[in-house]
Amino acid sequence: MATAPKSKKRRSSADPSTPIDRIGVALDDALADPSAGMVLHRVLAQAARTFLLNDMDEELLDAPTSDAIVSPLSVHLADRPLWAQSASTSLNGAQRRTSEVERVHQSRVGLRRIRSNLRTFRLLLDPSWGTSLRAELAWYGGRLGQVRDLHILSDLVTVKGPEVLDPEAVDRLDSVVGLRMAAALADVATERGGARRFQLNEQMMVLWDGPEFKAKAQRPADELLPEMLHRAWHDLRGAARSARKDSTDANLHKLRIRLKDLRYGCETVALVAGGPAKKTARSAEALQSKLGDLHDAVYSMEWFEALADEHRDLREPVDALVEMQQDAAALARKGWKRELKVIEKRWRAWQG
Repeated sequence: MATAPKSKKRRSSADPSTPIDRIGVALDDALADPSAGMVLHRVLAQAARTFLLNDMDEELLDAPTSDAIVSPLSVHLADRPLWAQSASTSLNGAQRRTSEVERVHQSRVGLRRIRSNLRTFRLLLDPSWGTSLRAELAWYGGRLGQVRDLHILSDLVTVKGPEVLDPEAVDRLDSVVGLRMAAALADVATERGGARRFQLNEQMMVLWDGPEFKAKAQRPADELLPEMLHRAWHDLRGAARSARKDSTDANLHKLRIRLKDLRYGCETVALVAGGPAKKTARSAEALQSKLGDLHDAVYSMEWFEALADEHRDLREPVDALVEMQQDAAALARKGWKRELKVIEKRWRAWQG
């Protein structure tokens, strides 16, 4: 796997020997007019921290050490501009979650945010390194995705299942899902102890320390970053045209992926552009969530149908759950075109 070249010098204008209580003063000018690289570095560092805190095994977690990951600069950002305050708040808010379900979710969110920002703002970084890292993030995200999907199935059986199934059927299905869950968790535990996962940790630390940016990353963030969102918007428009022409589950899933890129890109730009970018991000997130519900419903129907083919004695309870998910999928499909128009309207009001 390619490794990002480390910077040979600090990008900060503060001398390494500067006392911590004077760092904030030394960086006032830089914080008031951040470069594109500074803002992107903050976002990547926060996402890397979120991932590492939530994907570590219990026995490997060292709470004092993980808390100390926060950059000393974050302590001095309380009265700084929006981008710095938001980044600092996100860094301090990235905590290890208490439940396994939430830890898997937060780990995947961190991975997705990194992948998306590396794609949207790829012209600021070494292309071969960024592409290689995105591939590794996709690999591990897929492993965690298997666990997350089984969590969804487990909730469907145990929370919604009792509405249409008798207790015995709920227990039988829960037992099957539980066995698959145990196997998936064992696979993830094996990966965590492997060389490939260790290399991914190394890349997370590169993101924290700061990857080597291209010269153009020194340009002002509020000038460069909004321009770089246009590729994400172009990709979204293409997916939207396909979905409007033929709203298959596959096309709507592709639209959801492109919505994620626009959302995460807008959230990064919102650190320096404020309201318009934030409103666009929120609209994209709302439709992304709706289409996520559709994807979950479709996936669960396919999974349970395959299960019934393997265990014919489960056909009756499976049919009841599939019927329930058909209703959920139909509900998730309602209104997506209207919500897409809202996103388009907000984008045009902002970008012109």
